[in-house]
Amino acid sequence: MEFVPALTLWILSAIRLPTMFDAKRGSVFRATVLAAVACTLYVPRIYLLIDPSLGGLNYAGLLLLLFLLCGFWQFRTAIVLAMVPNGERRRRQVTVGRAAIACAGAAVAVGFFTSRTNASDQNFPLTYGNQPGMAVFLWSGSAFIIWVCFDIARVCRHNVPQMRSRAFRAGFALIGLGCLAFALVLVDRLAYGAVLHNEGPHGADIGALDAFYSIGETLAVLMVSLGLIIVRMPGQLHRERLGFRSWILLIKLFPLWRKQTAQRPDLVLEPPIRNALNTFRRHPETQLHRRVIEIRDCEMARGHMAPAMTPRDLSLLEHAEDVLTRHA
Repeated sequence: MEFVPALTLWILSAIRLPTMFDAKRGSVFRATVLAAVACTLYVPRIYLLIDPSLGGLNYAGLLLLLFLLCGFWQFRTAIVLAMVPNGERRRRQVTVGRAAIACAGAAVAVGFFTSRTNASDQNFPLTYGNQPGMAVFLWSGSAFIIWVCFDIARVCRHNVPQMRSRAFRAGFALIGLGCLAFALVLVDRLAYGAVLHNEGPHGADIGALDAFYSIGETLAVLMVSLGLIIVRMPGQLHRERLGFRSWILLIKLFPLWRKQTAQRPDLVLEPPIRNALNTFRRHPETQLHRRVIEIRDCEMARGHMAPAMTPRDLSLLEHAEDVLTRHA
């Protein structure tokens, strides 16, 4: 069970890899990668394998929390950019997020470096929690993440009813619920620390808190991941459908293209052999657009001398233009 959140996030990162450099959607990719690294470091065997190589003073734990904070910050930024329609309000909320991550990151770093954590321990915030610096480390990081989770849930609740697409409504509703679940998971960890301090490791509530944490963390990650996949699905299906239709039209238009360009090869950007292979290249809608333009250019350049198009040819060409126009 401990590997499920990390594995889910790595799979989601791989799915969103094409959006890495996208100005509008890159924040989600960065958020999933940062969260995947944090969840991977949280696996006890991996933590105890990596931390000794960093000096054995729980620097892996500091990196884990910083990655997690940055991941939540990027995720909140992505949700605000995607859902808040008012430009001024959107910029203001993004600026608030930047200020919050700067303050939280600084507080976490100061809290960690003013504490003594002498031995690798995945639960070092609890083990060394009696130190003031470690209390700052734990509470500032937790407060930031809980604020982000509730803020994302607020944005989703406010904007989901106004969305026309059922897929978008379902996806963002799952994201909001997943963020609420993650906030409850963090509250569980804070309660766990308090119970452990007051009642010891054999307290009556320790088992229930551990069980809720294990189930809640997995459910939170799964709900957010599923929500992101659902939100992206309509656009992906549209692109796949457009690509398939463009591919079919490329094949159907090739005889007409060859007939129209036979006498005007100077108007063709690529030689005939390579042009024939365009059918099998990426982005068939781009290749279709070029093919339609070349047919029309040859038709206009030759005027009344151009080979007459049959009604079927004309209908096919107009259909291709209509598909491209609706896509644009």
